[in-house]
Amino acid sequence: MFIGVDHGTRAIRLANTEGKCFIIPRAEAGLLAPSKIAGRIREAFDLAPGTGGGSDGDGDGDGSGAGRAEKVELLALCYSMGDGISEIVRIEDAENRGVISQDGAGLHVGGGTNVFDAVLAARWPAILLPGIHDRSDIDPRMRVFSHGASPEKVGLAYKVRRDGPEDFIISDASSNVVTIGVVDGRIVGAIDAPIFAPGLLHGPLDVAAIRAVDAGKTTANEAFTRGGILRKRGLTLKGCTPEEKEAAFEALALYAAMEIAAMAVLLRDQGAAKPALYLAGDPASRIVRRVSGLLGREVLALAGCDAALGCALIAEDVYKGAREVLGIGVDGRVRW
Repeated sequence: MFIGVDHGTRAIRLANTEGKCFIIPRAEAGLLAPSKIAGRIREAFDLAPGTGGGSDGDGDGDGSGAGRAEKVELLALCYSMGDGISEIVRIEDAENRGVISQDGAGLHVGGGTNVFDAVLAARWPAILLPGIHDRSDIDPRMRVFSHGASPEKVGLAYKVRRDGPEDFIISDASSNVVTIGVVDGRIVGAIDAPIFAPGLLHGPLDVAAIRAVDAGKTTANEAFTRGGILRKRGLTLKGCTPEEKEAAFEALALYAAMEIAAMAVLLRDQGAAKPALYLAGDPASRIVRRVSGLLGREVLALAGCDAALGCALIAEDVYKGAREVLGIGVDGRVRW
């Protein structure tokens, strides 16, 4: 079996190449021991017994595996920003879990760390995917930004690429807005959440936020995590009135469309005049028609587990000998 792991803002999603998906909210994963998480993964995918996720008598994945025969051939994992690596590496070869620092733009909950440690302790064959950043093999002009996209966007792009198109743009619009561009099956650039469009929760630092940081009223990371369409107004989706919620999604659709249009400039300069357009994220199905109208072109919505599925497909192809994925190289130590 090949499994992919999407380390999302609000949840950890796992999928296999047959399309089965298993979701653990990040906050919940942050409270679970790695052994418990490994047990839940075994149970969700009917995996054969092995190391990790041992018996503790509470029925949460005891590792007995009675009657089960599934085996992990290879697992592809996303973790945090993925900015400490620029190639696909074995999980055991990744220093500091493949990140430069745990500090950065976003909330650190600990759920992704526990899932990473669960995979490592279970000794499942696993590879770690890099994010897109200023040391990636992308259009050199895009390297002015230190970070473009986290590793799960590579999974999203691979799912779309395996479906057929070679030239496309994906905007993942939800808590954040992150947009990635692909030409001839290679990632050429990405726009990360602190750069351009605000999501519902997080957003780039505007003039007011910069002033607040300079005045010592907040940190830069706090300003980012409170800079989204809703959080700037002290709102949450659950606490919104119907009118406030509709206004928030209308703004999200506008910003996603603007970011797609900006990425289209790069792709046109790369020779892709009419790339396929996709929208990802939990609100995708709700706002995709509006985004299509704003752009005057068809935009297709991706499913919630497509990033994890794309990671599983990467695992399968690397297992079969692929030495590059979307222009990202595979480290020479990755052999099965």
